[in-house]
Amino acid sequence: METGSTLEDSESKNGKQDDIGDTVANLKKRNAQLNRKLKKLELVFRNALDILVVVDAHTGKMQRVSDAAEVVLGYKRSNLIGKKLTNILPDEKTAGLLHLEDDTSKIVDGVFLNQKLKCNDGSFKLMDMSISLVNSNGLSAILLTFRDTSERKRLQDDMIKKNSALDSALSAMIITNNSWMINYANVEALNYWRYSRTDILRLDISDLLPFMGDFENLKECIEERGQWDDEIECQRRDSTTFMAYATAITVDTDDEDPCYILSFLDITKRVRLEKRLTELSLRDSLTGLHNRRGFMTLGKQLLDSSLRKQPEIALLYVDVDYLKVINDELGHSEGDKALSTTARILRSCFRDSDIIARLGGDEFVVLFLDTTGLTAESIRDRIDRRLEETLKSKTLPFKLSLSIGYYSTVLCYQTQIGLLLSCADSLMYEEKDKRRKSISEDDILLRKDR
Repeated sequence: METGSTLEDSESKNGKQDDIGDTVANLKKRNAQLNRKLKKLELVFRNALDILVVVDAHTGKMQRVSDAAEVVLGYKRSNLIGKKLTNILPDEKTAGLLHLEDDTSKIVDGVFLNQKLKCNDGSFKLMDMSISLVNSNGLSAILLTFRDTSERKRLQDDMIKKNSALDSALSAMIITNNSWMINYANVEALNYWRYSRTDILRLDISDLLPFMGDFENLKECIEERGQWDDEIECQRRDSTTFMAYATAITVDTDDEDPCYILSFLDITKRVRLEKRLTELSLRDSLTGLHNRRGFMTLGKQLLDSSLRKQPEIALLYVDVDYLKVINDELGHSEGDKALSTTARILRSCFRDSDIIARLGGDEFVVLFLDTTGLTAESIRDRIDRRLEETLKSKTLPFKLSLSIGYYSTVLCYQTQIGLLLSCADSLMYEEKDKRRKSISEDDILLRKDR
């Protein structure tokens, strides 16, 4: 019995020694792992650009501080360890988020911007703070990270300045993604198109233009050359339109896809003014008819646009008889009446589509297509009827008399405005010579004692 008991005791001792050996080996292994973790943690604390602080969750004292505290705040690490966190974070409201010396479960995890940190020289720096509660083996600690906000604030200020500059721009500025969906529109763009900011961000550029062809042209130029500029018609929310001088460029971004920046300057007033100035340069100031320049410009356009159909085209040359006599005997104001009355008569005899002009002095012309049924005689009768009606309804101190020359031909490549004028002018002078035999100066001046 004793021998068996001794063997059992011996086996029990050996088993305990093995267990102790395993425990020691495990402890050594765990210590090695902890040491490696500590070294890594030490490297983090040494090399971190942010200020890292480990705080005892119950006492509020700093247990570890990263080297960045010395660089950024000017403290020595050894002077901070063991001190209360409130030494560098004096704001009571911020400290209240940590619930120091209170129930650690109430600690608020999160990120808090623009926290005041006290520097070694007594000054303060604004920093972003993040809070994390760490629990391990029944121990609780608070890990705080402080990051300098100056770069964020610089970027933020730059963005505010850029946005302010864009919103203050006199032209409309729009930024789109690579699918031409609008991502940004400044205040002037909202004024131009009369959309709210929310509504315009639901649109793409083609929604702002009345003609899809204009957008396709813009898009094609951008894809080929990376930029585009031209005058373009734009359509407001209420379907009214305006003219704008626009530019568009491609901008590469950090993403794979580019964005497009477009600028629009409303030139509606300028276009309207240019059109008005052009009209004035093509109009006779006395009669309101086209002047010689206007006639030559519009006449050439009419011939060019109608050449393919080769219709019959006609030109009427009109001359005011004895205008010099009226000017000399009755004054230029009465001569002006003769010219303006002639202009009204011609307007009443012909269509709006016909080109009626005063070439200068006492000479008028009418250029028109669709001459079916028209002859020199029929036109003469029409003008005479209007002359008679005018003279009956309006008392003039003279008799208005007009000589005409009518020339028509089939429009072809050889047809020129100058040739039409020359032919009609010759016919007009033939009629004038005939009329002078039957109408004298006394007839024009309404003198009865001839």
